[in-house]
Amino acid sequence: MKIDVAVNSYKKPESLIYTLMTLKKVAGDLIDTVYINDDCSNDGTCDFYRSPAVQEYFKPWKLDIRENHQNIYMRTIYVKGYYVAYMNWLYRLKHRSRFINRKNSHDKYDIRYQYALEHTDKKYLFVIHDDVQFYQNVPEVYLKTFAENPDLTIVGDFGQCWRCHFSPFCTTKDVLNGKKPSVWWPYTPNEKIENPDKYNPKQGFQYACRVNEWCCMLNVKQANEVTEKTRAFFGNTYSHADTGAYWFAEAVRRGYKFADPLLEKRDAYYKHQWQGYTGTSVWEDQGSGKAVYNRQQIIDLMKSEFNFEWPEK
Repeated sequence: MKIDVAVNSYKKPESLIYTLMTLKKVAGDLIDTVYINDDCSNDGTCDFYRSPAVQEYFKPWKLDIRENHQNIYMRTIYVKGYYVAYMNWLYRLKHRSRFINRKNSHDKYDIRYQYALEHTDKKYLFVIHDDVQFYQNVPEVYLKTFAENPDLTIVGDFGQCWRCHFSPFCTTKDVLNGKKPSVWWPYTPNEKIENPDKYNPKQGFQYACRVNEWCCMLNVKQANEVTEKTRAFFGNTYSHADTGAYWFAEAVRRGYKFADPLLEKRDAYYKHQWQGYTGTSVWEDQGSGKAVYNRQQIIDLMKSEFNFEWPEK
């Protein structure tokens, strides 16, 4: 069974291409098309993806490269007709400037992964970030998990516990085994609490639980079904939620299922943020200073590990 891959791009073509090289090394035969969605880099980034050297290296893969109409970064994106539950008429009236301004109504394909989800002809879509280093065949493990559990909607790195104030009372394994931290889950508190049994979302809430979109696989039909039912996009951010978390919560509420087959052996299969920092910290200070993106380090790794000469623009 072939799968397709979706990855978001922004001004780090070396990192993205190196990520794909490590993936090709361990899972090349499984992959048909890689959908690269560039968020308005506007610096020649996409020229590298289209270069003959890169195209030739990844054959027989097809690289489908799309460039956004507007940069979305990490903002909540509004798409006409796709108003999630909390965007009722009162909310839209209160925030009417957001909805009246045409600049705030985006092309839905500008949202990361959405173009791939609607254009792939495969049953499963593998979603990754541009800073993942693969050591073993992760897609194969995920496909096996789907085969063993055909009713699953999403498989992958489950958690985001570092943002969750239920974490003193809950573990990823607990939730995967059906033990929820609260009757209100997937609502999670936005401040520290002493007793999860007394928590109520009226005290303040966020959505922390999710299957993280830096390394996961989606059942395409079911994922698109969730979007049509909830009007939420998997790759969008929403109020009180990081990317994918609101979509995940809405999916869970409707009975869609998830799994994390690499929970206790992830480090043997892949590493996210292998360069030592989050992708966002290259562009803004997240509390410990801005990170420095080391292009040459990655170019050197491509040469030493894959004998690939980085093309000139």
